[in-house]
Amino acid sequence: MPSHDLLDQAITYVKRLKEKVEKLNQRKEQLKGDGENGGEYTMGSNILPQLSLREVGSTLEVNLITGRDKSFMLHEVVSVLSQEGAEVVSASYSNADDKVFYTIVSQAIWSRIGIDSSRVHERLKKLVF
Repeated sequence: MPSHDLLDQAITYVKRLKEKVEKLNQRKEQLKGDGENGGEYTMGSNILPQLSLREVGSTLEVNLITGRDKSFMLHEVVSVLSQEGAEVVSASYSNADDKVFYTIVSQAIWSRIGIDSSRVHERLKKLVF
C-alpha cells in the first residue's frame, strides 16, 4: 500500500478519534450535572441512547431508544447480529415526541451454539454510544 494512502487512513482515524473524544467529554459533562432532571439523560436537545437486550432461549430481542437527531443506522445493528450468529426475524420502530424506539428480534442461526448476548451487548454499546 502506498505511503500516501496510509497517511490518509491515519489522518481519517485521528479525526474520528478526536470527534469521539469530544462527544464523550460532552456526555461526561452532561452526566455530571444530571442529578436534577429526574434521571432522563439528555444532551441539549439530544437524548442519549438507551439499549437493552432480552434473551429467551435461542431468541434475542434488542430494544433501543434514541433521539430523532441521532444519526443511527438500523443496518449496522442487523450487521452486528448477523456477525454474531443471529438471523433477524423482525424489526420495527416507532416515533414518539423526540424519541425513536427500535425493536429487533433475532433467532440464533445455530440453536445449539446460541448467541453470546454479552458480546452482542458490548458491540452494540460501542455502536450506539
